[in-house]
Amino acid sequence: MLSLFQQGDVEKARKNFKFSEPRETCLGLSEYGTKGKSLGQDDATKLFEYILSSGVMEDGLVSQVNDIKIFVDNISHDKISDLTTNIIRKHLIEYTQKQCELYGIKLKKSIATNEYWNTANKCWESSYEDMLVINNQAIILVPKSIVCRKRGYFYDSEQYARHFVLNFLVSEEIRLNTSLVRSTKLKNGDVKKSAKKDEVAKKHGAYKKEFLRRFTLEYPEYYQRFKAQAKSKVSSLSSEEIIENYTEDFYMQIIDRLIGDFNSIKSGTKDANKFHEHIIATMNFLFYPSLMDPIKEQEIHGGRKRIDLVYDNAAESGYFFNLSTVKEIPSSYIMVECKNYTKDVANPEIDQLNGRFSPNRGKMGFLVFRSCENESALIERCRDVYKDNRNLIIPVQDKDFIKILKDMKEDSSERSNTPQEKFLGEITRKIIIS
Repeated sequence: MLSLFQQGDVEKARKNFKFSEPRETCLGLSEYGTKGKSLGQDDATKLFEYILSSGVMEDGLVSQVNDIKIFVDNISHDKISDLTTNIIRKHLIEYTQKQCELYGIKLKKSIATNEYWNTANKCWESSYEDMLVINNQAIILVPKSIVCRKRGYFYDSEQYARHFVLNFLVSEEIRLNTSLVRSTKLKNGDVKKSAKKDEVAKKHGAYKKEFLRRFTLEYPEYYQRFKAQAKSKVSSLSSEEIIENYTEDFYMQIIDRLIGDFNSIKSGTKDANKFHEHIIATMNFLFYPSLMDPIKEQEIHGGRKRIDLVYDNAAESGYFFNLSTVKEIPSSYIMVECKNYTKDVANPEIDQLNGRFSPNRGKMGFLVFRSCENESALIERCRDVYKDNRNLIIPVQDKDFIKILKDMKEDSSERSNTPQEKFLGEITRKIIIS
């Protein structure tokens, strides 16, 4: 749209600005499920006119989709969320297909999709896809990592006005000593001047988007600061937020179930797949949002080799973030090999995981197994690998997972990742510091 506006082709931009309310994701607020009012093309046309009449496209105030809701009247979180979902719908469908494959959920063949944006062809299109269908409704799954709660969401015009624009306006009122300024004599004899934000806001109409547009054109540096702070405050939806409407007992039941399955799944070939699936469930619970979007049986080297499990490393702090930033260990992806053996893992299993590493994929992974009689020998093997080429293999057995989960139960009021971080830190030191 920006490109079309710059080219003066407003009509083509208007034609491409179309979207509907996406019911497939079941996001939003509704008393009656997902049967809210659909946003039709007439409504999309109105939104386009709001954008057009605001002048933000010509003024250069909009460089990304979030800017629209800061400066354009009648457009807020929900419309931007709907628009974004429509654009990336195909990607979300592919994500849903991968998740269903990962968890063995059946899909229905050749279901007509709603429209999505084709980046290559620069057009809206639809297709027939294998879809998740529940109660005769197509459902699209959305990664927790790209969803957040509306409450406390900082990227908002009111937040911009109150914490950035008004800070400047109040200081200007005080500098000019206007009628809104109050003088207070302090005990030490000094005079303190102040002005109330609400009164200053009323004088200037600071919460109106029209004023924000004018202010930002004159003082763009304040909006840049706001965007930088807003970006740092946005956080992915946590597992705790998803289950917060349930009782504390529900959280404990999840932990108890994970611990119980370690005891009930038998070692050996017969239960290998069951153990593999349980490790996915456990690691998802323990390491999200640092590790996300697990891919099972990831092919590498043209399909000649496979990795049991590969996670995206999306950490913004903590152990997985420090791997590359502090320890200088490439870790874009975290690899996991699961061994449901009745015997100890040894050199062949170490060598197998070691052969999966590369600077591009990453040089850190987990070797997950049931138990080990000679733990010191296994640590020495992992230490040798690290000494040779700085590939970091973290061995984890049943008792380690169970210990972390039990510590999380004891620390349930905090709902922190301290037990995970503590375990990873301790075992990493054993391997790196010989």
